[in-house]
Amino acid sequence: MKRRLVKVAVTLSLVLPGMLMADHVWVGLFAKGTPYTTQGFESRKYFSGFAEAIEKRWKAGYTLLDVEQGYHRWMGIFVKGDRVTKQAYTSRRDIEKFLKVLDIRRDQGYAVTDIEWGNGKWVGVFAKGSGIKGQQFVVLDDVVNLPALIKNANKKGLVMDKITYGSGQWLVIFAQKSRYTNPLITISDSFEAFQKHTLKIWDRGYQLVDMEYGFSKWIGIYAKKTGLTHEVFDAINDFDDFDANVNKRWKQGFKLIDLADGKN
Repeated sequence: MKRRLVKVAVTLSLVLPGMLMADHVWVGLFAKGTPYTTQGFESRKYFSGFAEAIEKRWKAGYTLLDVEQGYHRWMGIFVKGDRVTKQAYTSRRDIEKFLKVLDIRRDQGYAVTDIEWGNGKWVGVFAKGSGIKGQQFVVLDDVVNLPALIKNANKKGLVMDKITYGSGQWLVIFAQKSRYTNPLITISDSFEAFQKHTLKIWDRGYQLVDMEYGFSKWIGIYAKKTGLTHEVFDAINDFDDFDANVNKRWKQGFKLIDLADGKN
């Protein structure tokens, strides 16, 4: 991984005038070395419209890679070239009902590949053929307890695979067989701190594979041996500029692999 190139790209993305002064940013994580041959990016104001976009992309042969909701906008990354063979999604307003759906889908042979909360709605994306096995779901009231939770899970042969925040709670997903081997987790009190943590961890040979924001905390999941190279994340406070930046990165040979939004 050419970390010198990555550092320059991140710095330029984050110090443009006005960006760090904004209260809210959309963040896109880009990388080279992905297995994806084609990408699409969709955004809709309402989930009903976003659900229609999902169905249309599925009919065109795309896989839903990532879902994000923020500032009255649902966004999704769609790809071709992913390993999954079949997908489904579901939404529930009550977390207990949502957890029951997660258990049902797991029993049907699906794995949760993404979760999101927005507009009072929990959304889960499920897939077969992902390679993820033995998932367990934990609801956490305070992220300060996350390190201890991860430590106890690791002792049982589980690793953290996904996390999201919604309605005052953190939903954490562990797996016996995850997408990542021995992932490293960071919790940052600001986006600036998250940026600094990421630069240091990149120097240790890790790649950033997932970002999440909730209750004034930025969480990063990092892994090694992902095949990803030339990583860069861009934080932009205007959505039209963010959308244009996605197209710019595509022209530079990058693929969009994760979305996040939150406060600086």
